[in-house]
Amino acid sequence: RRRPGAGPGGGMAQLWAHGTPPGAAKLRVLTANMGKPPEDPSKVQQFAGVSTKFLPHEADIIYTMKIRAEAQGMKDNSASRIWFREHRKKKREEQKLAQIYHDFREVSRCRSASILAAAHEAVATRR
Repeated sequence: RRRPGAGPGGGMAQLWAHGTPPGAAKLRVLTANMGKPPEDPSKVQQFAGVSTKFLPHEADIIYTMKIRAEAQGMKDNSASRIWFREHRKKKREEQKLAQIYHDFREVSRCRSASILAAAHEAVATRR
C-alpha cells in the first residue's frame, strides 16, 4: 500500500511546497539585472567600454589602445616582476631537488645492480 506523496521525490516535493525544509540549504543564486537589451541594435557597443558615438574604425583604435595599455600595465608592474622572479627561483629549486632525487635513484640502481650481479656470480661459482 502506497503512502500519499511517496512516489519518486514525492516526499521532498511536499516539504518544498511549504517553503524551505529545516536543515536544507537555501536556494540562492547571485545575479545582476542589467535590464533589457536595447531594441535598436545600433546602440549596442561593438567594443566594450568605448562609446557608440565613435565611428567603427575609431572605436577599434581606442579599444586596441586600451587593451595595450592594460597589457603594458601588467608587464611593467613591479609587483608582477617580483612575483615572476620568485616563481622562477622556486621552479629552479624544485628542479634541483628533482635532479637530486633522480641522481640518488640512479646511484641506488647502479649499486643494487652491481650487488645483484656479484651475488649472482657467487651463486653461479658455488654450483
